[in-house]
Amino acid sequence: MSLSYWDGAYRNQRKIWGSQPGEAAREAAKFIDEAGISAAGKRLLDLGCGYGRDLFFLASRWDVRAVGVDASQQAIDIARSELARSRRRNMEFRCSQFQDITDGPYDLVLAANMYQILSRQERAELCRTVKSLLAPDGLFLLSTLSVRDPEHAGKGRAVPGDPNSWVDQTFVHLSGGDELERDFSFLRFQRFYEHEFLEPRAGGSTHHHISWILIGQPVENGRSP
Repeated sequence: MSLSYWDGAYRNQRKIWGSQPGEAAREAAKFIDEAGISAAGKRLLDLGCGYGRDLFFLASRWDVRAVGVDASQQAIDIARSELARSRRRNMEFRCSQFQDITDGPYDLVLAANMYQILSRQERAELCRTVKSLLAPDGLFLLSTLSVRDPEHAGKGRAVPGDPNSWVDQTFVHLSGGDELERDFSFLRFQRFYEHEFLEPRAGGSTHHHISWILIGQPVENGRSP
C-alpha cells in the first residue's frame, strides 16, 4: 500500500469522496436490512476506514460498537475531528496497520476499496486477518475494483508478477471473480456480484467504476440469514 500517497491525498483533499457513504456501505446496509439481521449490540470493524464516512453511516443506522482502522494518520485525524463534533459514544478510530488488529472477534467486518490498493502479499495478509477477526457467525463485507473497471483497467505501468495490477498515480489491483472466490474460500458467499456506479470526488469530478461486492460468512458456521 502506498501510504505516502494516501497521506498526501488526505492532507491536500481532505474528504476525497465527500461525506456521503460509499457503495460498499450502502450495499451492506441494504443486504442486512433485507435479510432482517439485527445488528444491535454487535461489534463492527471497518478496515481501511479512511476518514470514516462509511462507519458514521452504519453506526447511525445500527446500535453497534464501531471501530475504524486506517494506516493513514491524516485520514484518522479527519475522522476523529468529525467524531468529536458528533459526540457519538459508540465509535472509535485507530491509526494502525490492519495486520496489527488482534482484538476480535467482530460480528461485522467491512473492507471497502482496500483490497484493491494492496500488494499480492498484503492481500494474502488481509485474508488471514479477516479470517482471524471474524466471529463464527459474523459477516464480512467487501468491495474491490473489477478487472472490467473502466477507470483503471490497463492504465499506467503493469506490475511484474502481479497480474491485473497497475501503477499510475498509485498502485491499484483489479480482481476477477475466480481470484476472489479462491482468496476468500474460507467464506460461504451470501452475495457476490459486480456493481456499476458513479463515484463523486472532491473538486466536482466523477469516476465511473465497476466493483465486486462480496458478502460472506465463515464456512464452518456459514448459514443463510
